[in-house]
This record gives sequence, structure tokens and C-alpha cells, in this order.
Amino acid sequence: MELRARIIVDGFMQGLHRSPSHGTSVEFAEYREYLPGDDLRFLDWKLYARSDRYCIKKFHADTNLSAHVLVDLSGSMFYGTVGYTKADYAKTLAATFCQFLLSQSDSVGLITFTDEVKEVVPSLRKRGQMHSIVVALEKSPSSAKENTTDIRKSLREIVPLLKRKGVAILFSDLLAPAEDIKSQISYLRSCGHDIVIFNILDPAEIDFPFENLSRFEDIETGNRIYLDPRTAKATYQKRFKAHFEDIEKFAKSLGIDFYQISTADPFDLPLRSLLSERMRLRIVRRRNG
Repeated sequence: MELRARIIVDGFMQGLHRSPSHGTSVEFAEYREYLPGDDLRFLDWKLYARSDRYCIKKFHADTNLSAHVLVDLSGSMFYGTVGYTKADYAKTLAATFCQFLLSQSDSVGLITFTDEVKEVVPSLRKRGQMHSIVVALEKSPSSAKENTTDIRKSLREIVPLLKRKGVAILFSDLLAPAEDIKSQISYLRSCGHDIVIFNILDPAEIDFPFENLSRFEDIETGNRIYLDPRTAKATYQKRFKAHFEDIEKFAKSLGIDFYQISTADPFDLPLRSLLSERMRLRIVRRRNG
């Protein structure tokens, strides 16, 4: 998993720059141009020698994030039709985001949960942190058996574990009552955390491609129902779409980033989507003054 995350991040980073020899761009490295009155001790003279530009390097305390990656591993996350489950996809994304944040000298931690918190890795920036995160992901539930969803209870348990205000990145299929989800992300937001939600879904859940009379089973409760997918498809897709539109609209009203991701999407897409949006907002803020 750690190797997979490194490969994804390395490929993503190469795509950010025209050539690997260019290194990290000035803005990406958290530099800013020198302004009269700035402390000269923080001028980057090496950068000046290369670019003939006076730039100030910010304090780590001013630029480094404290992030927590939250991974839902409840029973419904263990559904998959593309060769791996939503849980597998979410774990890989979690490892990828942690690898990327650590490569930027940010603090990052991990919390996995079902109807209760399972594994906790405190948000730190230290040697061996990535290994601790991968071990925690490997320890996490590997099947749907006896893993129910109670997102209200689990997120209530998670909030006290976020010792420092920062970014909370949630990977979940959000297949729970909308009001429960909305109340808990509202609670998390009210505690001062910047929240990013990645709604992970399997292509079959989105498209409902089933055609023959079938028996459908609730992966968490074991309840079964027989139905003709062709007659149920329109109603299913209408309710499915309404559920997530309701959550997305509520999230955005609180200033929360919301992305719906299919497990058929490339692994670097969520990271690219998030950084592109953050960069766009940064440019908009600058233009508005």
C-alpha cells in the first residue's frame, strides 16, 4: 500500500511541473515576494541566486497543515464490482493523501471507523509516520461481516480525537440517513475544522446496470429483497440522486468541499480535483483583494 501511494504521488507530482529538473514551483513551496519591512533573515538567498528574485520563506508554523484522514470502513464500503471494493479504494486514497501531505512537510494522522472508532494515528510529522499509517490501514476491517454503519456515533467519537484545528478529509460512501450525516458534519465544522468530503461509490451503485430478476441483499444487515431491476431503476436512481444532492448542498452551504468519486476513476483524480479547486479559490481571493 505504501509503495502504491508513493507511485501515485510521484506520478502526480511529475504532472505538476513541466520537467522534474524544475523542482517545486515558488508558490507551491510557500514562498512569497519580499516586501519592504520584511525581516531579511528570512530571505532565501539561494533562490535569489537562481532567479534574481527576492523571496521570503514563511515559518513552518504559518504554512504547515495539521490534517486528519478519516476512513469509513463500515459494511457498505465492502461492496465492489470493479475488482476491488470501495473500502480498498478508500484505503489507497487515504494512503495517497497521507503520502502527499507528508511530502509537503505537513502533519497528518489517520482515523478509521465503522460504527465506532477502530484505529487512530495522531497527526504528526515525523520519520516513520507513513509506516504507522499503513500499518493502521492494514489492521482495519477487511470484510463487511458485523460492520454496521452509525456515522452519528462514530463522528461524535472522532471529534475529541482531533486535538488541533486543521483539515479533516473524510472518505465515505455516505450511505446512511442524510440527517445523521448532516448533523455530524455540521458538528465537526462548528469545532473549527476545515472539512473535505470524498463520497466514494461503486459504478454499479450509480448506474444500476442490473437487468434480470434478482435478489438484493443488505451487506450490513443481511436483509434480502427480490425485485425486477428494470421496473425499480428509475425510482432507485431518483432517490439515490436526491440523497447525495441533499448532502452536497448542505455541505457547500457550510463551506465544505464535496467530491463524488467512482471507484472506476483513476487514483490521482481526487488529489488533482482538490488541489485544482483550492488553487482556483486562492486566485479568486487574490483578485477580490
